[in-house]
Amino acid sequence: MRVIFDGTPFLLEKTGIGHYTENLLAHLLKVDPELEAGLFALSLRAGHRLRRLAPHYPGVRVRGFNLPANFLYYRLWKRTRAFPAEMLLGDFDIFHATNYQAPALRRAKLVTTVHDINFVRFPEMQSKGIRRFIHSLPRLLERSSAVFTDSRFTARELAEVYGVSEERMEVVYPGLNPVFYSQPSREEVELALRAYCLEPPYLAYIGNLHPRKNLATLVEAFVLLRGRGYEHKLAVIGGGGLGRLNNAEYRKLMRRVSDLGMEEEIVFTGYVPDERLKSLLVQADLLVFPSIYEGFGLPPLEAMACGVPVVTSNRASLPEVVGDAALLVEDPLDPEEIADRVETLLRDPSLRARLVERGRQRAKMFTWERAARQVREVYERVLGMG
Repeated sequence: MRVIFDGTPFLLEKTGIGHYTENLLAHLLKVDPELEAGLFALSLRAGHRLRRLAPHYPGVRVRGFNLPANFLYYRLWKRTRAFPAEMLLGDFDIFHATNYQAPALRRAKLVTTVHDINFVRFPEMQSKGIRRFIHSLPRLLERSSAVFTDSRFTARELAEVYGVSEERMEVVYPGLNPVFYSQPSREEVELALRAYCLEPPYLAYIGNLHPRKNLATLVEAFVLLRGRGYEHKLAVIGGGGLGRLNNAEYRKLMRRVSDLGMEEEIVFTGYVPDERLKSLLVQADLLVFPSIYEGFGLPPLEAMACGVPVVTSNRASLPEVVGDAALLVEDPLDPEEIADRVETLLRDPSLRARLVERGRQRAKMFTWERAARQVREVYERVLGMG
């Protein structure tokens, strides 16, 4: 079986989709060593960028093609009905689209992963580049022999908005990076705390600054907690990935933080790699993740694997992901309720201990090996092999 993956998530700084594609590809090769896998991308400098990646992906055929400087790759992809990928790659069996786009195909089957449709639910919050998926996704779904979703929630969204049948969809939960299951050394923790100017006690948030992440409400809840006498800082861990929109949100947040006089109490770390993230998490008293829309929501599981209790929203996929292992906020737009839930966990050590134990067990359920085996079975079904 020969499977080609969309390589465009690897061309810039890796975000969630890039990590998803990388981990799924690596574990597919582990569960099926006979699988022939490849990465394919078209962009202004795809050839140069993907060639640099090739040594990091042994056993994967990496093919990138440069376009003329006046030719944006997505414009070509929109017009590729007369330009099938097989013309560049030769014959293959499946193209796996993980980034909401795919080339025309001559004989190969198309399968698609849809992580969420936040750009449909919140179009006013999107950059122009992301909004284009609103128009391209319906056609992509029509062409797909199978559609993977990261949660039952997203499967329901696709059925409701696009009428995708249950028979064509497969819920495959992403895995967790195994790094989170091991405890960092004291030296690793001290180095991470110094690198990001943090010291306990603090609360942690992990994610980017997109408006749907609801950071503005979290900041207001944090101010309430400080007013109740808690001396914690708030570590906002992450950022990046949203271009001008992200920068605008950052500026707006920083203005509000300044107006509240919280510049010293709220620490924006920027991007933190998983090894360092683990060290920051284990020192946090808890993770607060008040997002109003997630197709999956990995940060609560990362915290759970590290033995850190979680307060999160009762919205979208989050209740499905955390089960009974987190404290849920019914109205994440209410800073008072967020503050109350956080205070409950800070004041109740027995509840905290129960959630820590449930969280560790919950996190163990989400593995890339399980995800890869599910995906492999669907590939076989699509090709009539199963």
